[in-house]
Amino acid sequence: MLPLVAGAAILLLTMMLVRGYAGANAKHVAAALRVVGSLALGALAAFLAVRGRFDFALLAGGAAWAMFLGQKMPWNRGGPAGGNTAGQGAPPPQRSGRMSRREALQVLDLKEGASEEEIRAAHRRLIMQTHPDRGGSSYLAAKINEAKDVLVGK
Repeated sequence: MLPLVAGAAILLLTMMLVRGYAGANAKHVAAALRVVGSLALGALAAFLAVRGRFDFALLAGGAAWAMFLGQKMPWNRGGPAGGNTAGQGAPPPQRSGRMSRREALQVLDLKEGASEEEIRAAHRRLIMQTHPDRGGSSYLAAKINEAKDVLVGK
């Protein structure tokens, strides 16, 4: 009985989506697909929980919630193997050695002869914009920290 109800609900939602697709713009279609996909994953999570597969039910439920909120799936967020977390592509290749003083000044957008107070203020301003906890890139945050360390003399 449960598969029949779930199948009918999915069919009804699909028919509603196809009916509205002809006159809808891309944003509305994407939002509808996100809702339908999250409902389907939620139904799968409920089915798996009823069957006793709580591990997979939790995974499907988490994916349904993330999809419903419009977030990337945890396995698509990137990381050390997948590049930076800001979605800006892979970071430039690592180079050996420390950042030069000239490069550090360019990173912090400072002129030669900047005081330690100006260096710390520029660092604070940039790190607030690029910190990974605020959705920025861990690579850029590390470069900004390295630039401050070079200029301050740590």
